Formats: sequence, structure tokens, C-alpha cells
Amino acid sequence: MNKFFLIFLLLCFSCSNKEDEFLVDYESFIKQGKKIDLIKNKNLNNKDIKIINKISIRDFSFFKDWREKNQNPKNLIYPVKINIINKKNSLNQKIENFVIYHDKIITINKQSEIKIYNKDFRKLISKKIYKKKIYKNYSLNFSLIIYKKNLYISDNLGNINCYSLDDLKLIWTKSFGVPFNSNIKIHKNNLFIINSNSKIFSINSSNGNLNWSYETPSQKINDKSSYRIAIFKNKIFFTNDSSNIYCLDLKNNTVTWSLTFGAENFVNIPIVSKSSPITVDQNGDIFISNNNGNTYAIDSQSGLIKWALPIYSNKRFVVSEKYLFNVFEDRFFIINKNNGKILFNKQIKLNNNIFDFEELLVSEKLIYLFDKGGSLISIENRNLNQIKIKKKYFKGFNEMIILKNNFYIRTNNQILQY
Repeated sequence: MNKFFLIFLLLCFSCSNKEDEFLVDYESFIKQGKKIDLIKNKNLNNKDIKIINKISIRDFSFFKDWREKNQNPKNLIYPVKINIINKKNSLNQKIENFVIYHDKIITINKQSEIKIYNKDFRKLISKKIYKKKIYKNYSLNFSLIIYKKNLYISDNLGNINCYSLDDLKLIWTKSFGVPFNSNIKIHKNNLFIINSNSKIFSINSSNGNLNWSYETPSQKINDKSSYRIAIFKNKIFFTNDSSNIYCLDLKNNTVTWSLTFGAENFVNIPIVSKSSPITVDQNGDIFISNNNGNTYAIDSQSGLIKWALPIYSNKRFVVSEKYLFNVFEDRFFIINKNNGKILFNKQIKLNNNIFDFEELLVSEKLIYLFDKGGSLISIENRNLNQIKIKKKYFKGFNEMIILKNNFYIRTNNQILQY
């Protein structure tokens, strides 16, 4: 009997010890380890940084034509040797888009009217695409590109039209049913464009026939800056409205690589994915910024992310041999192109003006910042603290074109030549 009682006590003691192993002190538990802060913000957009106070530029570009938005398939704009001083000429027209080819200025307005001017803004020829009933209750958006003396126009009705640049005679027209939201790119007689369903098309530039299409994941909410395209050495790079970037091999028509731009925490996930134009430099490095809060340098061949920096802009980068330049709202920043280190970030505050920069240009001596409201800011290359403003230099700013030694600005109601 005593033996059984002893065994019973031993069993109880053993069970008690096992239960104690699973007892947790609440206070000790919540104090241990490292807390995860889901709303921590590492973004550098609004942080002043002044590691450098001057820049030096050696390589400059000279543009003989500007056949498409952002000038070339790589969206690559180097510094230029021009100064914006005196206005030479102007055209008082409300223009939706424009390009320049062989000293001809090709424009289109919201009413779908194509107009071609000479370099002195004398109208040479015009043509209307749609009748008034089409655009009366619907806002039309267009993209233009010139290729082999032909003008290609896409729109948010899902149509693409090809015209002879000499007489604006219609060569072909195609309807694809879904609005096109990206710019047009052309490579080896094929046209590339993305619709609002994040579907990219390859279209024969001679007849408008579809070569192939590739559909990617798409969201219900999107923006024109969700869809960006660049082409470099038989590869096409494009983004969609799901924060993805893809690389397609145009020789084999295969996906070489793809990446997703992910936010560091739940708070930073944007409702609408927006990206800067994809810029590819001569070395094959891709530079792109996405509103998840980061700017990336990506190897175009492998898709390897070389560096990522927590700063964002949906504007096009200007690239030099050492630096990346961009703007964000009322700020101007410079990044080391090779290692992704931010070297300069400054909020531009002058005379109590509130700025919202749309574009920038790096020249031989000055950096120009173009404000949506019409102000022109200049910053000296040799002293980044020397900042000047020309208030209301133009009324509004939409885009720019550099042609030889001339500089063109498209505003809300004019094209200005400097």
C-alpha cells in the first residue's frame, strides 16, 4: 500500500514539474526580444541632406530630333549645353502633346486635331481624327511617336492611327477596344504599348497587325504613371499597375525576369501604383522609382537589384556619369549613381512661394527646376546653395523638348521657344 502511495506522489510531482515548464510570466514575455514597428518610416523624401555642395559635369548630349516623349527608347536624358535666357518665339495654342522631327513641330489637341508647324511656328498642314460627337462628352488623351517619316497616334479610346508625316494621309487605323495608357515605343519595325488592363502589345508598324500580346496582373484603380516602357538592346522593360516590372526578350518573345516593388510595411503600401519613367543608361543599368517609397538600380540583363534607396519620385531622372537628379513636390535631390547614396536633398523655399516641380534640366552651369505654377528655379552647379527664382516665367508647365540649341516648353496654353 505504501509503495502505491509513493508511486502516486512521484507521478504528481513529475506532472507538476512538466506543467511548470509551460507556465509563462506575462511581464517577462512582453519585455523580451525586439519590438517590430509596422509604422516606422525610413523614407528620405523630406529629410534635408547636404553631403555635397557642388557638382561637376563632363558629358553632354546634343539632340537633333525629339521623336517621342522622353526623346528616346531608353528615356535617357543626359545634361545639355544650353541656357534658358530669352524667349525667341511662341505659339498660342492649347496642345495635348507634341514632338519635333526634322525641324517640324507636330502637335495634337484635345479635339483630336493634328497640326504640323515649321520651326518658326508657321502652320504647314492640319487634320482632325474624330468628329465633335466623339470628344464632346469625353476627354481624349493621346500619345505621339515618329518613325520612318510616319506619325503614330494612340489614344484612350483604344485606337492607334498611322499617318504619313508629309501629307497626313491615313496609312492604317486599328481599334483594340481598351484604352491605351502608356507612351508608344518602337523597335525594329514593331510598336509597343500598354493598355489599362496592364496588357502589353507588339504591333507591326507597317500595317497595324498584332504580333503578340502579354497580359500581366492588373488592379481596378490605376494611373497613367502606372505604365512605363523602355527598350534597350533587344529587351523591353515595362511596369504595370500591380507594382511589377518585367523584362521581355524581343528576340525570343520570352520573359527574362520580373520583380515586384514591395513596401517595407503595411502602412507604405500605395493604393495606386505609380512609377517614374524607366531610365536605362549606356551601361545597361535601369533606374526607376516606385511610390512604394524606393528608388532602384537594376541590372537590365539579370534583373539583379544593385541598390535600393528609400526615396521616391514619379518624374524622369536626369543621368550624368556620376549622378542621378530628380524632383519630388517642392524638393530637389541628387543620388550617387553607382552606390545609391543620397548626396543632396533640399526643400526649395524662396519668397514664401509654394512649389510643385514637374521636370528638371541639368545644363553646363545651371540646374533648372520647372514648377507647375510657372516658376523657373535655377541652381548653380558649382554652388548648390545658390538658388534663384524667375517667378511666373511661363503660365503652367507640362513638358519640355530640347532640340539642338533650342529649348521648348509646352504650357497649358502655349509652346514657348528659348
